[in-house]
Order: sequence, then C-alpha cells, then structure tokens
Amino acid sequence: AIALGDDTYAHILDRLRPRTSEREIALELEIHMRTNGADEVSFEPIVGSGPLSAHIHHTPSERRFEKGDFVLLDFGARVDGYCGDLTRTVVLGSPSEEQQRQYEAVLTANANALAAMKPDAECRAVDGVARRTVKEAGFADFGHGLGHGVGLEVHESPRFNRISEDILAPGMVMTNEPGLYLETAGGVRIEDCVLITETGAEVLTHAPKDTLTVV
Repeated sequence: AIALGDDTYAHILDRLRPRTSEREIALELEIHMRTNGADEVSFEPIVGSGPLSAHIHHTPSERRFEKGDFVLLDFGARVDGYCGDLTRTVVLGSPSEEQQRQYEAVLTANANALAAMKPDAECRAVDGVARRTVKEAGFADFGHGLGHGVGLEVHESPRFNRISEDILAPGMVMTNEPGLYLETAGGVRIEDCVLITETGAEVLTHAPKDTLTVV
C-alpha cells in the first residue's frame, strides 16, 4: 500500500500544471491507485492549492492551480486490507523565500521527529519535538497531532499528540506528518509512514521530499 502511494505520487507530478483543478487531480490520484493494485482508497484524497492548502482537511474544489501556488496532496491506497497514507507539498514554479522557509521548517520537524522515534519513547514527547522545531523556526504551532498508527484502519492507535499516553514499541507503523498552515501563503504538510524497529525507526515511504518545485 505504501509503495503504491509512492508510485502514485511519481505519476501525479507530471500532471501538476497551472489551470488544472483540484478535483481533476484528486480523481487522477484515485484512478491511478485503483488501476494499479488498490482494493480501494484509504480515504478520499485531499488536494488543496494556494490559500486552500491551509485547510487541514480540505475537500478538493473546482479551484484551478496558479503559478506560485502551494499544492498539498494527501492520499492513500488500501491493498490486501492494509492502508497507506502519504502527504507531499510542492510549489508550481519557483518558491518564494517565505514558502521555502515554511517548507524547510516542516521538513526539519519531520526529520527531528523521526530521530526521536524508538522503542519505549513517549508519543507525546515525539510530538513535542516537532512542535518545538516549527516554533524555533519562527512559526506558530500546527493544529493537529504529529501522527497516528496506520494499518487495517488508516487512523489507529497509538497517536502522536500533546496528551497521548502511548508508548512506542517495535512493529508499530506510524505516520510522521508535521505541518504549517498560513492563511495567506497556504499550507505545507510532509507525511511519511514509519516502522518502529528494535533500535529506532525506518521510513517506509520513499516518495521524494527534498524538491519543492514542480514546473
């Protein structure tokens, strides 16, 4: 399921162009997943562009992409009963300095949270690592938990959030999805699926996240 998400992301990148609508891309995401091995989608795809990318649970609209937009893609496939969950954010064209700064803050939060994931770690402590990272970068806190378990359901326990009493253990598959949502600039979220191992954590998602720009 996670590998199909990676493949679907690679497929959709070539279709992200100005004047394409959020709904067109959401439909293409679902078609590609269903025709390449998905039993169904894990959830209805989220495609948010421009200021609408700041809506955490945005329903794709008829808005058409414009050059300079953030485009946030959140989607997943269910394969053999198991769910994937993937979020990537790109800019159509060259990002502004502020967009780059926002993106790098989220990317660093993603990396710092990953480094804190290991057996016996407190989930609320891992969540706190990501929140401190975005605050130290000069941004406000994000309005959702850092992540959740994923498996037979797309949202399962344990949970990464401020009040979680969960403890990480080997074999758990968790999402790592910090974000920053600004009313005018738009939103950034970067989400991977991560396996907790005997010694730390392994990122199962391989969709690239080091490139912000698509043309």
